[in-house]
Amino acid sequence: MRISSSQRKMDSVFNLNTLLMVNLVVLTCLFFYLLTKIKRHPSVAYLVASLTPLIAFHVGSYMFSNWPGSQDGARLVLFGVTLTPLTIVPLSHTLGRTRPEHPQKTWIAYYALQIVLLFFVTRGIFAGRMIEWVTGILDQPIIIIEQSWRYYFLNVVATSMLALMCFDRTRQAASKAQQEALKFVFIAFLGFAVYFAYLSANILMSSYVSQSVVQSGAAITLVGLIFLSYGFAKYPFWQVTIRVSRHVVFGCLSATAAFVYIIISGSILDVLRWLQPLGFTALLPSAAFALVALFLAFYLSPHFHSTIRGFVTRHFFRNKYDYRDLWMKFSEKSSGSLNIRDLLPPVAEFVADAMFVRQVVFWLRSTTSETYNLAYCHDRASGSRVESSPLKLDRSLGPDKDAIFFRVPTDNASITAGRFPIDKLQTLKDLAIQRLVLVEKSNEVLALMGIGAPSAGEKSSAEDDQFLLSVSNQLGHLILTHKLSEELLLSREWDSFNRFASFILHDLKNLATMQGMTLENSKHLSHNPNFVTDAFTTFSQTTDKMINLIASLSVQRGQFSHKQQPVNILEVLTNTFDDLKIKQRDGVRVSTAFPPKDKLPIICGDPDLLQKAFTNLLLNAIQSLPKGEGAVEITVAQEAGGKITTSIRDTGCGIPADRLESLFRPFQTTKEKGMGIGLCHTRSIIEVHGGQIRIESQVNAGTKVEVELPTL
Repeated sequence: MRISSSQRKMDSVFNLNTLLMVNLVVLTCLFFYLLTKIKRHPSVAYLVASLTPLIAFHVGSYMFSNWPGSQDGARLVLFGVTLTPLTIVPLSHTLGRTRPEHPQKTWIAYYALQIVLLFFVTRGIFAGRMIEWVTGILDQPIIIIEQSWRYYFLNVVATSMLALMCFDRTRQAASKAQQEALKFVFIAFLGFAVYFAYLSANILMSSYVSQSVVQSGAAITLVGLIFLSYGFAKYPFWQVTIRVSRHVVFGCLSATAAFVYIIISGSILDVLRWLQPLGFTALLPSAAFALVALFLAFYLSPHFHSTIRGFVTRHFFRNKYDYRDLWMKFSEKSSGSLNIRDLLPPVAEFVADAMFVRQVVFWLRSTTSETYNLAYCHDRASGSRVESSPLKLDRSLGPDKDAIFFRVPTDNASITAGRFPIDKLQTLKDLAIQRLVLVEKSNEVLALMGIGAPSAGEKSSAEDDQFLLSVSNQLGHLILTHKLSEELLLSREWDSFNRFASFILHDLKNLATMQGMTLENSKHLSHNPNFVTDAFTTFSQTTDKMINLIASLSVQRGQFSHKQQPVNILEVLTNTFDDLKIKQRDGVRVSTAFPPKDKLPIICGDPDLLQKAFTNLLLNAIQSLPKGEGAVEITVAQEAGGKITTSIRDTGCGIPADRLESLFRPFQTTKEKGMGIGLCHTRSIIEVHGGQIRIESQVNAGTKVEVELPTL
């Protein structure tokens, strides 16, 4: 059974009407639903406005398909298309962005131009000057556009492409979760923009709109509305906050430049076509080539790009590059505290806000070893405490020994090639660090600053490096000032210690006086057994008190005399073990790794003082073991450069990182009953022998002490 053409036409109209009615119902529901959310985010208002062209287009399409001879439906179809440049571009500037007002202010000239164009085009549509006539060709109604008006639709094509670029740049700047939330909105408006660009290009080339093109638009709209509805239900886009990337603006301005070029070149070529009767036909190919070459010359010119970037920097990102404002903020953040650990949190927050990065991490150089300990981690994505093992720096492994900026490699290629200066690359990766900055002052690296990924997905630029260099210099000054204040404080502590020593001497004098009196009385009472017993008790008690007082009295570094004689470090350690009876203690597992005694080089020093130093270190290791149970490992090794390193490692409770910095100060102790003298005295002994002492420790993991002494 054959179906007549009239029957097919009626079925087609029925299907189109059904599709248009469904779209209108969904559009109306979305329109009023979004009106209830309009205060949530500025982009909601622009999204409501962007639905207006679709509503006008569908109402006009319904009238056009049911009353082919009526021009009212055709006018509404074209009116919906002409509204697109003024609605979809503002939406692309605001959707999901944190500060949408910035591009809106800068693009005010564009919007003013579009309003003027819309005013004249709307008058042309509803005054009957744009539509030449509405008729039927090839068994379907078409809208024929007057030739001179079709060039306006070049504006619709260009602005649709501009909106697509802005949508895509926003997507690139978003995180994976943000992309997931905006995915369906992007897909929907991608379809709408592409369709209106296709419709406008069709008008531009053929000067008419057919019912089949309108029908395809209704189908595309239905699919887009399904995506929009699902996206609104599952991912409220007004909760997404994406910082505008500079690449967004550069892309939009490039597209605008291309659009202006197309308008101007098209107008020039049309003028040349009108001048064909006067003999200017041969100029058309040359003019077209000249215009293309001129555009490429401008677009590829470095001056053009620098001008565009300067414009964007001034109008879009002034807060980021206004160093006077940044300096005031940095001064405000860094004032009021001489404690460097109290200073780091506000400085990290300042850097994170200025650069729009997620993580800022600081490592400070240890005063007890050549390592850098984690001091502070600013992480916007996680509020949990961050742990990091100490880092070691070797600048000779970097690409440039004088470099202070290092990009963290995404793979282990730099490690295998020996080109990255940090020993623990995985630690930086675990903290999501992308760049490492050395805080250097007076040729000494005082701290490390790790910078995480930008929240807007931008790549680092020269401006960012300049900003980080300024922060690094100022932070270096602050750390150096802190060290000087610490030395001043230490000097005052030594003054207090000297006063304390005078008290000790006074007590020793009293004890000596007591013993002198006892000796004086013994001349007369030595035959009395009770006196003799009391005298021995007194001597024993005063002797113990004197020993305790003398043990608590440490001498300032470099100001006590010591013997100079050849010393075998293994003999010193053996005597220390014997005095402490370290291998006889229950629960303490002692292991040693010593080279042969006759092959170990001799050092020059005082064996008694060295034994006192190692006694302090071994006692600390034993006393740190929980409940007196654990392991202590002692190793001796000959290092390059004529030095001997003695290492004492325990499995004790460990020392917090914030206590390591003050561990060698007098009266600073981690013990409940300690006086804080032992380690201070130990370092004085080691340094007076020309050596160094280093301590590395982690809480609940144990402590490692290294004593390095020069050989003869």
